[in-house]
Amino acid sequence: MKESYYTGTVKDEINNKIITIKEAVAVYNDDYTNRYTLTVNLENGGKDTLIAIMFNPSEKTIKKRISTKDTPVDLTENGKKKTFVDGTITNVIRIADKCKYSKIVILNLFSIITSDPKDILKNPQDYINDVNNEEISRNLKTNSDVLIAWGHDNQQIITETKKKWLSQAQGALKYFCWNETSNTPTHPSPFNYKKVADFLKNGTCLYLIKNINNQL
Repeated sequence: MKESYYTGTVKDEINNKIITIKEAVAVYNDDYTNRYTLTVNLENGGKDTLIAIMFNPSEKTIKKRISTKDTPVDLTENGKKKTFVDGTITNVIRIADKCKYSKIVILNLFSIITSDPKDILKNPQDYINDVNNEEISRNLKTNSDVLIAWGHDNQQIITETKKKWLSQAQGALKYFCWNETSNTPTHPSPFNYKKVADFLKNGTCLYLIKNINNQL
């Protein structure tokens, strides 16, 4: 497997705050077609870890940049550090920082890197990856809070995969906004930014999922 290290910043426009990423490390397969984990450490004085499980990594995140722990990719442009992640992960970082999590471990149901998951949706069984499954299982045993951020899909094999991981989670299962239409946690994509912004404005933190038998 390959590791790439990054530094950078994310802006929380709602609270007029710059979130500093102390260090982030992405773990890929050897040809960078799959990303298994993305761990983000924030400089916010927090102590706890938040695991976020999404659907699959996007091509919009920076990849194929070889870097080491001693020489991370510093995405500085015109004196300003730029984020290395897509809009969805940016929103997850904003949510985690607002709730004072200092570490985020981003996992995905499917590790294949693509911005168009239609092939996964057509044949999800072809994209189940043993290495990815091992990473999910290992992280869910850490008692960390788990943000459900994979969106809504009602295919049986995908639903079964979701419930499998939910049943293994030893930490609290949480969401930031409930989708009343699909009766599932809202996906933190840029298309749902208004809901993310509303969450960042309010005084509460993440909400607890009390019944995992909902269609997740």
